[in-house]
Amino acid sequence: MRFQLLYICVSAAASFALVPPIVVPSSDNTAHRNVKSENPYVSTLTAASAKWHIPNWPTLSSSQSDYEVMYFPQNPATANKFDMANMLCLVNKLRKTKGLYPLAYHDSLIQSAQTHAQFQANYRVVAHADKSGHVGDRLTALGYRWSMVAENVGAGTDSEVDIVEAWSKSAGHLANMLHPDIRFMGASVSSGFWAQDFASPLDKDTIVPREQVEACPSTNSLRIYS
Repeated sequence: MRFQLLYICVSAAASFALVPPIVVPSSDNTAHRNVKSENPYVSTLTAASAKWHIPNWPTLSSSQSDYEVMYFPQNPATANKFDMANMLCLVNKLRKTKGLYPLAYHDSLIQSAQTHAQFQANYRVVAHADKSGHVGDRLTALGYRWSMVAENVGAGTDSEVDIVEAWSKSAGHLANMLHPDIRFMGASVSSGFWAQDFASPLDKDTIVPREQVEACPSTNSLRIYS
């Protein structure tokens, strides 16, 4: 199965939607370039123009007006849960190949991802735009102090294995999962719409020592930090 960033790849198994990944340093609100999808069932819009095409689309901040919004009303996936331990293991196996620090789950990043996955599901979109702002805004609202954040989003599969594979075959999304500075992750799915959030904490004392991070935990041993 072949996946391409910014396009829908259709196979007998599923169709996947990916938009450009977002990486936000503490001083930057990065917008996105706009790219048209070649799939007839998907409309790629700007956040500013989405209100003319997507039912009940909310008013977003002006800083998000150029963000790409991929309207995906015919998402074939329906998942509302996934194997969190397995997703963490899949990401950490990728990081291990580069000798990178393993990630751990953080409650604030899980909450951020849950909020955004639900937003995407509510409006049937794959996007970084959100009525709560981008991932950094959501984390700040939760009281999480960060030095950088990143986010991957997607749709079209019920499996954490397939969505991580799709992200790993996209250079930008893979770069987020392999960012050397991130230490924590959160992930969620709602009606087949996925969000994967990453952060490096501003307070380095909150970083879990490498030897204490279980890169591939079992479901029973999975730890969520706060």
